[in-house]
Amino acid sequence: MKKLLLLLLFALPVHAQTRIQAGIAGAQSFSNSSVGVSLGIEVPFAKHFEFDLQDTFSPIESHVSLGGGRANIINAGGRVWLTEHWGLVGSAEDSMYDVTKVTKDADYGFGGISYRGLVGGMPARFSLQYVGQFNNGITPSGLESSHLQGLDFGVTMRYGCLGKVCVRQSENFQFGRVLEQGNPQCDGTYGITGGPNGGPCYRTLAFGGGVKVSVTLEFPRHVGHEYDVF
Repeated sequence: MKKLLLLLLFALPVHAQTRIQAGIAGAQSFSNSSVGVSLGIEVPFAKHFEFDLQDTFSPIESHVSLGGGRANIINAGGRVWLTEHWGLVGSAEDSMYDVTKVTKDADYGFGGISYRGLVGGMPARFSLQYVGQFNNGITPSGLESSHLQGLDFGVTMRYGCLGKVCVRQSENFQFGRVLEQGNPQCDGTYGITGGPNGGPCYRTLAFGGGVKVSVTLEFPRHVGHEYDVF
């Protein structure tokens, strides 16, 4: 995934307002934690449109009861600005982790509304999106997808610039519902919902959430437009 992102970064034409970000990211989400590095690009075009691509690699990944390892998340999508301040945002995300006891890959879709403006004189953008897992199924090792459905609230602010770069901070808060790991032989996956003794064997619901935080350097610095909405 990281190779794909780097390829796209170099293959995309450099628009006058292209913004590249590189920095650190951390998350505490659904009882899991991670720390890593983030690389992304935003390409505004045709006044009302923007293409976004981001990759986050976490060499430190920890999952409760499953151990530690690494993870990688790549997110590709964009925005359509309907007015100066309001627009639509959407993306698809591929997320994988490889920890002590299991290796897992999951796909998610995001979609919702976005707002941009000034907060205390600093440019900021906000988003509220529905997030749902797709390509649900069972891996060859027998792991079932969690069928996540929830909401994601995101905030990104450009705090200031120094030299040729600007500093951003982003936060995403998620809350959602998942299905806990079940037994495919009796939880309804194959149309069978009875256990070995005839009892129920449904997957149980669980609710959770978390936060993702990143601090990145944005470049190139667009002199004279640092405090414009973006």
